[in-house]
Amino acid sequence: MHYYYKPLALALLTAWAASAQAEVAPYTLGEINVTAPRGEAISLADDAISQEDMRLFNRETVGTALNTLPGISMTQGGQRNEQLVQLRGFDLRQVPVFVDGIPVYVTYDGYVDLARFNTFDLSKIQVSKGFSSVLYGPNTLGGAINLVSRKPSKEFEGSITAGLKTDRNFKYNGYSTDLNMGGNYGTWYWQANTSYLDNDRYRMSSEYNPNRFENGGDRERAYNRDGKINLKIGFTPREGDEYSLNYINQQGDKGSPVYAGNDSGRTANYWDWPKWDKESLYFISRTSLGGNAYLKVRAFYDKFKNVLESYDDARYATMTRGSSFTSIYNDDTYGASAELGFEIAARNTLKFAAHYKHDKHEEHNQGNPVQTFEDRTVSFAVEDTHKITDKLSLVTGLSYDVRDTLQAEGLNNANRIYDFPRGSAHALNPQAGLFYKPSEDSDIHLTVARKSRFATMKDRFSGRFGRAVANPNLDTEIATHYELGASAFVTPQLRLQGAVFYTDTKDMIQSVSLPNSACSAGGGQCFQFRNIGKVESQGIELGATWFSSDSLEIGGNYSFINRDNLSNDLRLTDVPRQKLFAYGRWKATDALQLVASVEAASSRYSRQNSALNDWLSAKGYATGNLKAMYAVNADWFAEAGVNNLLDKNYAYTEGFYMEGRNMFVNVTRKF
Repeated sequence: MHYYYKPLALALLTAWAASAQAEVAPYTLGEINVTAPRGEAISLADDAISQEDMRLFNRETVGTALNTLPGISMTQGGQRNEQLVQLRGFDLRQVPVFVDGIPVYVTYDGYVDLARFNTFDLSKIQVSKGFSSVLYGPNTLGGAINLVSRKPSKEFEGSITAGLKTDRNFKYNGYSTDLNMGGNYGTWYWQANTSYLDNDRYRMSSEYNPNRFENGGDRERAYNRDGKINLKIGFTPREGDEYSLNYINQQGDKGSPVYAGNDSGRTANYWDWPKWDKESLYFISRTSLGGNAYLKVRAFYDKFKNVLESYDDARYATMTRGSSFTSIYNDDTYGASAELGFEIAARNTLKFAAHYKHDKHEEHNQGNPVQTFEDRTVSFAVEDTHKITDKLSLVTGLSYDVRDTLQAEGLNNANRIYDFPRGSAHALNPQAGLFYKPSEDSDIHLTVARKSRFATMKDRFSGRFGRAVANPNLDTEIATHYELGASAFVTPQLRLQGAVFYTDTKDMIQSVSLPNSACSAGGGQCFQFRNIGKVESQGIELGATWFSSDSLEIGGNYSFINRDNLSNDLRLTDVPRQKLFAYGRWKATDALQLVASVEAASSRYSRQNSALNDWLSAKGYATGNLKAMYAVNADWFAEAGVNNLLDKNYAYTEGFYMEGRNMFVNVTRKF
């Protein structure tokens, strides 16, 4: 573990404070927006969750925060113990994650463990589904997720929060701390955030039935520790100009609870991650070019270091068996983008963008030679917004993306490095949308977008522990999205929103069985990834917020999605057909508020069993949460709550069960 975070974390634990947040100003340079002339934002078919709501629902990680939005289903657990999301059935390889518009997904496999990204230093999370701005750059097959950081609005502002967590028997589970400070002095500003999450353990539900790998009670290896520093300094020398340098350092380690389900043929893997570290340095600027044009530049460098240790048995003491190893990843990514925008007429805004990204991945098991993989991705985009009338806008976009393989190395059975064939891929992505705003607080949209995703390094080259044959020539995945949606206050107290969508995905990467002799590992099924998949998805998303009175607010959202694999009999995994999130917020007095929330989802397929003759599912579930918030005064605030109120035994991934009933207390001091 990385101990330099500990003194601050322990110091913060001594502070009394609380969890009602002052309004957090967004770092607008980090947003990705479609704008009309005079900078007016076009309301896309996007969702967003604010810092206020992340605190309100006690969402400490990005994955749990996203799980409150319609169309998004979270998964957690699995062999890698990762927190991931599916956006209308597209996973995080197909929906890239950005921080302030900078891509931060892991170079090798395209995923990012969202449990390693806490929410304390964010102002909001932007989510684009299907029709996303071409200004994001390549690989937005299913949309994009943008984590927008904070920017101070006062000469000095900040908050300190400390929290403790327990199980249902009030036994210590862990703690969290975060400190946010910043100052804005007109021509320059600074922002500093640091946080630490220590989840030491958790207790399983009392409904869980023990099996050969898990006896119930405390969940073995269910720990994670994550520290983060986020620093920003910016200059605003004149109106319309801004230049900012940002640095993020996050360091963590985690355990991996073993499989605890009903597949009698599955064996346990005893894995730990002593290192999950990410470091990012990026520069963002916006320069006005006269009254009707601007230039926005992003440049970034990102490092990722990851160590996975596989042990012999549940003692986690030795690595002598053939299945044991220490796997080491070292990734480096650098790149830049430029965005040039013009108001070419009173009702028309035109934007051009160019993106460059260079990815380098190095991996090896301890004692083996280092394998190196390098990709270069280039993208060019144009986006036009035309105001047909004061209420109706047409947004069109087009991007062209190219990915070149610069280096790819394999490791043969003689422990020698060899070169894979190099290749390239390209994609053309057109889109168009009509956006109608009949009133200030209502909008209607109709969009169609063709999106793409290049195969990752892991898709193309990984041998999957000797069970797969590499396919360097994997082609690009393509999806065409159609959507009709609307939102409005139908009465002064009731806001409704909804969307219906249809998505046609082709050339999706799926596995094809091969003769076992084609793979280097003995026994087990051999396979290869190929562009054989065709998937159709249809769905509906509904949301409502009712401001019943000045003291009572009730809201929620419901999602339904039907996904059809038209290519073969393989099940589509990790996405429930139905999902619900609902809440009620009651202001009992000027100082006291109560918040109740419910999460529910239908069952979802997880994987085939070890005999490959059946599909295993995570059952449907419903859980409730309750918390009370008390404002001592304008600066001090406290809250206490219960998660999984009824102590339900549930899982997002079959066999990897979540925490039973648990409690927390948070205190914050604002200044």
